[in-house]
Amino acid sequence: MEQRRVFSISQVNCYLGCPLKYRFQYVDKIPRPWRVAAMAFGTSVHAAVEWFHKERMSGGSPEMAEILKVFDADWYAQNTDPLVFSERESKDSLAEKGRAMLQLYVESTNGTRAVAVEQGWELDLADPETGELLDVRLRGIIDLVEEGGVLVDLKTAGRTLESGGLERHLQLSTYALAYLLIHGSIPKLRLDMLLKTAKPRLERHETTRSLEDLVWTARLIREVALAIQTEHFFPNPSWRCTECEYYAHCQQWRGTWPSEQFIQVGDGEGVGEIAGA
Repeated sequence: MEQRRVFSISQVNCYLGCPLKYRFQYVDKIPRPWRVAAMAFGTSVHAAVEWFHKERMSGGSPEMAEILKVFDADWYAQNTDPLVFSERESKDSLAEKGRAMLQLYVESTNGTRAVAVEQGWELDLADPETGELLDVRLRGIIDLVEEGGVLVDLKTAGRTLESGGLERHLQLSTYALAYLLIHGSIPKLRLDMLLKTAKPRLERHETTRSLEDLVWTARLIREVALAIQTEHFFPNPSWRCTECEYYAHCQQWRGTWPSEQFIQVGDGEGVGEIAGA
């Protein structure tokens, strides 16, 4: 096998969603002509939540108005790039929704303090049961670590988890795997979901993983890395296609071809047509 590359959990999730999109984004590095507004919105909410927790960790008591200023500034910056909004959303409606969601989130902390925010890690992937090294270097960022060693992933979403979604949540599984390989124990896990419902809701889903779960996770990541390194890139048609930035490129897919043959889409015109095709 060639020298180990460093993979992130975002890359693994991207490949599992659509191997061809992985190629466009991470191998050919085709510039994205636009982004889905929901993703940019989530980034802005995360920025405000991160600032809130870091201020509290440093001994501060941030006012709600300050937290909302962080969100507003980040949301303004996100909108300097072309964004594609759903039929029921706009720049202003999401701004209003984001402020309400952050108000709810801050009110729901109930004095709980973080011990780490946006905690980065990088390690050699290993089977947590046998210790066998799996020839993969893995990195990631944990959104939040709370007192008591609870690892938290924060998501913004339009609806609640589907059945089995918590147990299959790969990001949480990878958090637990990394923690086990570094610290030697399996941590508590929680998924915090800020829902963009008519009246925003915050759902907190507690979960855990068994050793068998984490062995499975390690082996899955190893197989994804092998597939990437052996250049197995193919489309995976699904509901995601309608909001994929590379839809036009995918429509030209005929197998393997030189990167320079790709058309360049995205001077800001025709964005709606691409997104809704």
